[in-house]
Amino acid sequence: MVKTLAACVLLLGAASIASAQSEALGPGKIEIGGFPVGGMFFVGGDDDQEVNFNEYSTGANLTYYLSPRAAIEGELGIGIGWAQDIMYRKEEVLSAQMPNVWDYFANFVWFPNGATGERLPFYVTAGAGAVSLQSRQPTKQFGYDTETVGFETFLAENVGGGVKIFRGPDAPQWGFRIDYRFLIVNANSDAPAFFAKTKSRAGHRVSFGILYTSKR
Repeated sequence: MVKTLAACVLLLGAASIASAQSEALGPGKIEIGGFPVGGMFFVGGDDDQEVNFNEYSTGANLTYYLSPRAAIEGELGIGIGWAQDIMYRKEEVLSAQMPNVWDYFANFVWFPNGATGERLPFYVTAGAGAVSLQSRQPTKQFGYDTETVGFETFLAENVGGGVKIFRGPDAPQWGFRIDYRFLIVNANSDAPAFFAKTKSRAGHRVSFGILYTSKR
């Protein structure tokens, strides 16, 4: 009888530990994230007035879970326009500095298999917001003069997806995130011809981030 009771206690203890571990997996209610490593790649230029260029991307986001499958998210990102070789007015320009690119989006995030109790929940997402190009001193040659054009803003949308990687019981508040977005930047007739003045532009953004669950 003693052995049987001991075995039952051990089984109940193991079950409670396993349950606690399962509950520790996945997100909480509110999640704070940052992506220190990423890149944006703008395409669709004609190499004449419109230019294709790349940016180093970083930023942060705040996520609120409506249910185990659905969440809303706000994000702010900045692309740093490092020097690169581009085609402008049908000629190659070496080591050209690009405008910085800011993006602001509100997104809806959907987890097809749910996120609660999952260590690697994948998701799809879509949202709307804006993309702003910030002039710098070296970008004057492209029409982005700091004295006349500070920020030029374009309405934008994004679609994409990714995966979140939760640490589990050893660090239940922490995790990682891999994310891809396809950006649609709408034309703005007030903008310099360098980017999306007469036609919409497309972009790709890839980011690698960390996340912290602030409330379960």
